[in-house]
Amino acid sequence: MEFSEMINYILYVVLTVILPVIAKYAIELIKTKIQESNIFMDATHNEDLSKIVESALSDVMDAVLYINQIYVDSLKSSGKFDKEAQEEAFNRAYAEAMNMISGEAKKVIEGLYGSFDKWLKIKIESSVNMAKKQ
Repeated sequence: MEFSEMINYILYVVLTVILPVIAKYAIELIKTKIQESNIFMDATHNEDLSKIVESALSDVMDAVLYINQIYVDSLKSSGKFDKEAQEEAFNRAYAEAMNMISGEAKKVIEGLYGSFDKWLKIKIESSVNMAKKQ
C-alpha cells in the first residue's frame, strides 16, 4: 500500500467516524436555535394578546362606569332601581361595551376563551361588583 493510499484510507475512516458526530451536534444546535426563536415569538405573541385583552377589560369597566354614572345613580337616588332597571342597566352596559371593544379584540377573546358573549357577560358582572365596592 502506498503512502497516499494509506492517507486516503485514514481520512476515509476518520471522516466516516467524525462526520456523523459533527452532523448530530450541528442538527442539535439548529434545533435549539429554532426552539429559542419560537419561544421568543410565543412570548411576543402572548404579550400582544395580553394587551388586547387588557384593553377590552378596560373598555368593559368604562362601559359599566358610564352606565352607572348616567343611568343607575339617578334611578337609585329616586328609589326606582328595581329588577327591571337592573336588567336594563346590564343591557345598556353590554351594548356600550360591544361598541367600544374592537373587532380584533373580540376575535382574540373568542379564540382564547371560546365565547366572546359569555366572556363579556361575566366581565360586566364582575365590573359591576368592583364598581359597587369603590
